[in-house]
Amino acid sequence: MRRTASLLLTALVFSLAVVAQTVKVEVRTDRADALYTCRDQASMRVSVTEDGNPVTAGTVAVVVTRDGGERLGQRVLDLAAEGGAVFTLGLDQPGFARVEAVFAKDGKEYRGLGAAAFEPEKIAATTVNPEDFDRFWRTARAQLAEIPLDVQLTRLDQLSGVNVDNYAISFANVGGTRIYGFLSVPRGREAPFPAYVTVPGAGPGPFGPSAQWASRGALSLVMGVHSYDVGTLGKEGIEAAYKELNANGTYSHIGKGDREAFYFYRAILGVDRAVQWLTSRPDWDGVHLVVDGSSQGGAFALIMAGLNPKFTAAAANVPAMCEHTAGRAQRQPGWPNLANRLDGQELEQVLTMSAYFDAVNFARRIKCPTIVSAGFIDRTCPPGTVYAAYNQIQAPKRMFNGPLDGHAWQVGEFRAFNEQWVAGRLGLGQPCEPGD
Repeated sequence: MRRTASLLLTALVFSLAVVAQTVKVEVRTDRADALYTCRDQASMRVSVTEDGNPVTAGTVAVVVTRDGGERLGQRVLDLAAEGGAVFTLGLDQPGFARVEAVFAKDGKEYRGLGAAAFEPEKIAATTVNPEDFDRFWRTARAQLAEIPLDVQLTRLDQLSGVNVDNYAISFANVGGTRIYGFLSVPRGREAPFPAYVTVPGAGPGPFGPSAQWASRGALSLVMGVHSYDVGTLGKEGIEAAYKELNANGTYSHIGKGDREAFYFYRAILGVDRAVQWLTSRPDWDGVHLVVDGSSQGGAFALIMAGLNPKFTAAAANVPAMCEHTAGRAQRQPGWPNLANRLDGQELEQVLTMSAYFDAVNFARRIKCPTIVSAGFIDRTCPPGTVYAAYNQIQAPKRMFNGPLDGHAWQVGEFRAFNEQWVAGRLGLGQPCEPGD
């Protein structure tokens, strides 16, 4: 019996070992920072490992694109070649060359990504700055101001504690809708307080308050972009509401042919109204106001900072909603890729509309110090689109590059610095500048 059990255990361990076998494809540049000038040739090395051991037989197929857009070339590399699977590439204009390498074995394909940046600080935006951009948003905000605020604030007793009072909050919004979120207020501290604002990444949330900065002495506001009540539905209810919202297509494309019907028209106005209310509170210190976010939230960080000069600092990790018109330069647009599968008059209508919702145009209006991050192999918010927005910012700024990062929460040194950045800009830590 013991021998049988031992054999079964051995078989199980062997089975798990077989399942655990992995094939990994990596693409690396000859420079750790992957930064080049347009006069340079970047050397790209493709390597394949299986269970950590180098694979030196077979081939890898490589495709090079202009940041996920125009195909610039393709080739097949021999893993057994002297010096390894290495090739060079360049770009004729500022931008990113993205490399996708595919290794096939036993009927399966394994993929790896790499990228080289060529003078990204010179990437020009394709986004047009409409002459009536400021008038459009000024009018929209004025129309919303005519609707009674009807703020509804409910203390969340079970989520509050000795250091923080947490609240579900909502405001009346355009079209008979409401905008929902959570407010966290420091407890046991003397007002006035600095204020922190954030919007979540794309998806159903937020699911609850973001009290990290409130526990350290700041008003903290997290606002969703949807018109369902995140404050009372609970996680399952929020997910059900989100599923219903997307039943006929992703929410980020709803109404995209019309400026005032587009999904983010209501969302931007609603979040902006929440910011206006927050800064009207007598317990705000009237000085420190920081906006921070990632992906969709990163877009809103740029949008809110560009729309509202009260912000004193902004942080945008891999921001979305940049360069909706990047296809005109044969580059991949940022999320949500509004032009996907469109052509003709419909395409032009959507691209014209998109300029009023492009983070590039809000970035042009940012007056506060700002930090941004870009993942060089990000296929959701391609680095070229992020740089196109970043390059428009005229205030003190800093870009954090992630040469080996995709669409991620942790890009380069951004996350570590952001802790210091937000604390310093809220006045809760050492004063902090983008270059610190």
